[in-house]
Amino acid sequence: KGQPASLASVAAGRPHAVFLDLPSGVGEGTPAEQFRVAVWQKPWRSQILFVSPETTGFVTRGAVLRPAMLGRLLEPLAGGVEGRIARAQTILVELFDAEVASVSMLQLLNGANAAAVRSVSGDWEVLQFQYAEEIVPQHWRLSGLLRGQLGTSDAMAAGSSADTDFVVLDDGVVPAGLSPGEVGLELNWRVGPSGSDVSSSQFLTSQQIGGLRAQLPLCPVHLRLRPSAGDLLLSWVRRGRVNSDSWEAAEIPLGEDHEEYRLEIAGPGGPVVRTMTVGQPQWLYPAAELASDFTVIPSALDITVRQLSSAVGWGIAASARLALI
Repeated sequence: KGQPASLASVAAGRPHAVFLDLPSGVGEGTPAEQFRVAVWQKPWRSQILFVSPETTGFVTRGAVLRPAMLGRLLEPLAGGVEGRIARAQTILVELFDAEVASVSMLQLLNGANAAAVRSVSGDWEVLQFQYAEEIVPQHWRLSGLLRGQLGTSDAMAAGSSADTDFVVLDDGVVPAGLSPGEVGLELNWRVGPSGSDVSSSQFLTSQQIGGLRAQLPLCPVHLRLRPSAGDLLLSWVRRGRVNSDSWEAAEIPLGEDHEEYRLEIAGPGGPVVRTMTVGQPQWLYPAAELASDFTVIPSALDITVRQLSSAVGWGIAASARLALI
């Protein structure tokens, strides 16, 4: 008499896997560990990760022991405003066999209900939601949004299209196993069910570059321009991506080898007329240099500032149009 087939003998299909290069602050870990993977498969089987710089010679890099909460946007998500709760904006998302729940305001402010959405630029916006309502099976309306979290305002501003990846940032999103020496390198990753041959059709293959976002300086804030003894003083406030949450310190940690900024100046909507690097969060624009840059002194200046990281180069830009007083 034959034995019934076991569930383990049922061939597993190719998983749905999403790789995320996330900013500092999503859990803990080194920049390399902020390159993460989220995997979903039905029925679920534990997954194994392989990596290679080429299309052959794959080596085991790690395992994924639990499924992630993955989904997709059902409608486009426009840009928003950083640092305040978006009361009027909602997200309509399909979650694959997963459930989310509403949280209190205190839980929200303590980091609950964090998710990542792939923007049209390819970068990941980290956001949070306070309210979750299942409107039909697997379709959820999320509201009470905190957008552009952990310095991802650039991805937020780009917006996201329908059908793009949506990932709940819980314990199912795990480090992919990138080594520090592989940060910034394009590698081939393969993900598939444990016990399967890495060359089989059950494995998903993806080319990825990881570990960069966690080292990218955040955009400066509070760009200002004011008169100073006949000249103009441009100033801004830097932001920190490392150990910068404490309210007790007089100054947040620098987080970089040294402090340096690239400053670009243009007339309203015009070409850049001056670019310079400075070692502090301000620069004095002498009246004589302003006059040499512009035939007619404009009523405002378009200012762009980026902070430097010795690891990855110039950071996320902050731009503002500042009126000449």
